[in-house]
Amino acid sequence: MIKQKFGTALFCILTIICLIVAIFFSKQDLFFTIIPSLGSLICALCAVSENIYHKNRNVFIDDNSLLSEANINYSKLSLAISVIGYLVFIILGMYFIKLAGLDYTKYKRGDYFMIGISAFFIISYSIKIIKVIKKYSAKNILIISNNGIQLNHEYMIWSNIKNEKILIKKEVTEYSKYETEVKYLSLYDKNKKIEFKIDDLDTADYFIEQYLKLYKNRFLKQNFGSSFKKMPEKDFSAFESIPKIDDLFSLDEKELQKNLDNIGVLAKNNPDELKSYCESITNFEETNLDSIYYALSESAEDWKDFLNNEFIRLFEIAKKSPASNSIFTILDEILYELEPSQSPRKIIDYLYKELSNKNDKIRLKALNLINAWLEEEDISRSNIIIQKILTMTKDNNWKIRWCTHDILSSYNIFSDDEIAISFVDKLKAKVNNQYEIDSE
Repeated sequence: MIKQKFGTALFCILTIICLIVAIFFSKQDLFFTIIPSLGSLICALCAVSENIYHKNRNVFIDDNSLLSEANINYSKLSLAISVIGYLVFIILGMYFIKLAGLDYTKYKRGDYFMIGISAFFIISYSIKIIKVIKKYSAKNILIISNNGIQLNHEYMIWSNIKNEKILIKKEVTEYSKYETEVKYLSLYDKNKKIEFKIDDLDTADYFIEQYLKLYKNRFLKQNFGSSFKKMPEKDFSAFESIPKIDDLFSLDEKELQKNLDNIGVLAKNNPDELKSYCESITNFEETNLDSIYYALSESAEDWKDFLNNEFIRLFEIAKKSPASNSIFTILDEILYELEPSQSPRKIIDYLYKELSNKNDKIRLKALNLINAWLEEEDISRSNIIIQKILTMTKDNNWKIRWCTHDILSSYNIFSDDEIAISFVDKLKAKVNNQYEIDSE
């Protein structure tokens, strides 16, 4: 299903505007009225498409009701929008011919130019209509089944397919000179990378993502028998369909809040599955953990113990993982809106210990994180954490020295001499990223 960049409400407004323009010109030039009328129809179809996409976003597919295969073709709605859009240019070309007239003996230089533009519009967009109809008339574009994936009649079995996922890229398309999000089905078949654009299909990306997981789990269960029992009991977790953080924040405010509320309800009704799902994640570059943590942080008092444990668990993984940057980015979404007396001291105490970690990267991250977690009552010269941070102005790593100086300067509790760092450190910070250290 097409996912337009604009909201349903905006498309509805544009539909009304085009209709008003069409009504206005109907009294002056009935032929020209066709153009805004078609524009109104395009906007109405886009509004329907946008509404359907968001309305079904939180629908989960039941494995028990799933057939042996899911047959996915090009969207008829997308075809209609494309054809009508091209038709607008053909009508515009005809309108230019109408203005110039059919008696070429009376043509001026400008009329010949107008006829040339008209001919270009009519011919080129007629060809486009033929091509798009031919493209969209194809059948069995994508079939996901118990045995594998058929893509444009090329069959791939699950045992050869790896790392199948929905990928989002920012590209300049033929419809816009600006970068827009384009969704692809990405997978490896016998180590050959395959990417297929799915924006124009009649099935939304979030449904395709569910199909991939459900059908592959079916294949594993049918073909590997007892060895499959080592996997989680549930073939598919509802938490897997939660949008990634970038997708969440691309929604309008009302839709965003609705999704956050749904995540909270899902977590509240399935606390054990929530814990199992979070602990099952191993690929931190392509995950929705940040969305889950962000949503649960809105009810921090209810979830503080869970979020405390998750924070520490992920930080421990990050200490040993080559993907530590991705993990730390996820941790940034764990937020607390609590009174100081309810502040999660467990995390602060944990980060305090990590300030002495031998790894420079971990030490720097602990420093920046603990600064974000400290409460106003902690900011005093006598506080043991502040005293520890003060010693880090003498750290062996210049980035840690600079960040320590920057943090302590914001507290306004030490003199410049007490937290001074060298001119060289300040100079390095001007030309380097002082907030990140490469893994050792």
